[in-house]
Amino acid sequence: MASSEALMVVFWLIGSSFFLLGTSIRLADDQDHRNEEDLVSAACNRTFYIDICVSSIRSDPRSSTISDLKGLADVALNVTFVHGMETLDYIKHLISNSPAASYRSGCLRDCAEVYADAVQSLQDTVHLLRIRDFEKVNTLVSAAMTDSDTCEDGFNEVLDDAEGVSPLTQRNQYFSKLCSNFLAITKLLF
Repeated sequence: MASSEALMVVFWLIGSSFFLLGTSIRLADDQDHRNEEDLVSAACNRTFYIDICVSSIRSDPRSSTISDLKGLADVALNVTFVHGMETLDYIKHLISNSPAASYRSGCLRDCAEVYADAVQSLQDTVHLLRIRDFEKVNTLVSAAMTDSDTCEDGFNEVLDDAEGVSPLTQRNQYFSKLCSNFLAITKLLF
């Protein structure tokens, strides 16, 4: 009888140990998730476009493994680059569906040129961020922001004409906000 009770105590201790171990692992996972959330939230709270910052960074699968501001800046840059590339592809699609001699087509060709420059600036920024040349990072990303504004301005020059309505307003504004958020995050690295 005593050995039966001892055996039950041993099984109870083993079961309790597994329960406590599982709870500890879940708590550690919850803490890691909170730390990642805290880092993203804390950094994004220092930007002008907090909601866009949080949602865009969390849209990148790597966001779940971010452990420091450098990683956060890498993800923010990648999200900005991807949006720039997608916008450039969208512009090329619009050009192929526009009459070649139209004002709209001319604006779109200008936009394709400035977005190609913007995307190149963001590509160059990858290396500059790695070597911590924040002055050049700021210059290139600020230029990319200006490129999206230049694209939008081309359409705004002809306000009375239906061709003067930009099909890129939302994309241009979003790109500019992503650039702004990235710059705010990199300032935290100084």
